[in-house]
Amino acid sequence: MDSSTLVSLVLLALTAIASPFSLIAFSLVVATERGPRNGIAFIAGWITTVTLIGVVESLIDVNVDATESNTPGRWVLAVQLVLGIILLIIWARRRFQSKEPTVNVEAKEKPKPAWQRRLNTMGYGGAFVMGGAVQTWPVMIAAGATILRLNLPGAQSFAWMFAFALASTTGLVVLEVLAWRNPASAGERLERLQNYIRDHKDSVINWVALVAGLWLVSRAAIGLL
Repeated sequence: MDSSTLVSLVLLALTAIASPFSLIAFSLVVATERGPRNGIAFIAGWITTVTLIGVVESLIDVNVDATESNTPGRWVLAVQLVLGIILLIIWARRRFQSKEPTVNVEAKEKPKPAWQRRLNTMGYGGAFVMGGAVQTWPVMIAAGATILRLNLPGAQSFAWMFAFALASTTGLVVLEVLAWRNPASAGERLERLQNYIRDHKDSVINWVALVAGLWLVSRAAIGLL
């Protein structure tokens, strides 16, 4: 594992950790009736899905190498380039889109939407599926492509993807520990997290998307050229 690849994986893991959508989805899960136990199922679904992404990419890589042995790894670089461009587009749209002026209106208490009421009775299977569904997919695919470039044996490649999956759940694990320590405060913690993300998410997402996108594009471009 060279330092350049390690930096790429760290940046991608930070991008996944900072995803506000994933954090809010997880907070909604731990605020359900089964609380922290659903949180464990959510994290298990997350790790399983991320690892499977790496397995699928490995199978694709084997087939590509078998048919185009003169260009090993170039498709991986192409994937990194495309995903880096996607992150830069996300950054540009968020950075330069015109923002509507905020209007101060009296806050009114709204009833919970139907989907959130159904979420309260979610079981372990639903939490597991939800953990797999709310991935930051471009980030996970880019991580798998980065690991494939190392040309490691199958078992080692799987181990690295599993380690990346674990690292990408750092934020979720922190919330899970807090939920176990004080399950009664899950609802209050969700509200605080939503308020914090609303106030800070733009700057965090913009910086992470910019840095990760530039890194992926530069690495892929150098490798392809």
